[in-house]
Amino acid sequence: MEKILKGIELISEWQGKIFSMLLIVATLQICYELTRRYYFNSPTDWGLELTIMFCGTTYVMSGAFAYLHDTHIRVDIFYLNWTKRTKAWVDLFFTDMVLFAFCGVLVWQSGLWAYDAMVSGTTTGSIWDPPEWPMRTMLFVGSLTLLLQGVVKFVRDIQVVVSERN
Repeated sequence: MEKILKGIELISEWQGKIFSMLLIVATLQICYELTRRYYFNSPTDWGLELTIMFCGTTYVMSGAFAYLHDTHIRVDIFYLNWTKRTKAWVDLFFTDMVLFAFCGVLVWQSGLWAYDAMVSGTTTGSIWDPPEWPMRTMLFVGSLTLLLQGVVKFVRDIQVVVSERN
């Protein structure tokens, strides 16, 4: 069991590191687009759309990494002062359950959405008109890895509740 949990954590870690590099690519692409637009008065047809794709991919593919490192947003006014066991109980009944519900629906619907785009050949409809299936697939993969990381967190919380004493 521990090997599986560590494996999922390793995937989340590397996924976050790899896709964070996409922010560098997006930054360079934005600089290129701005240079063409404002210095040469010749914007590209694909610049804005590619920026949205890069930044959106980075966003959805970094969720598991953020959850692994406990850097997601929460109101810490009470949470920081609780014991490790109390935090685990709260996470089990609130954070983990909300995550499972949200990610479960997101995995299910984004999987159908990505499949539909692959089968139908859906494109964005813009001047550039790229296919939509790569972005839709990234949403599916990102939500799936976040769900898996949530399972790891759930198991870790159970371990804390069982092993820690107040």
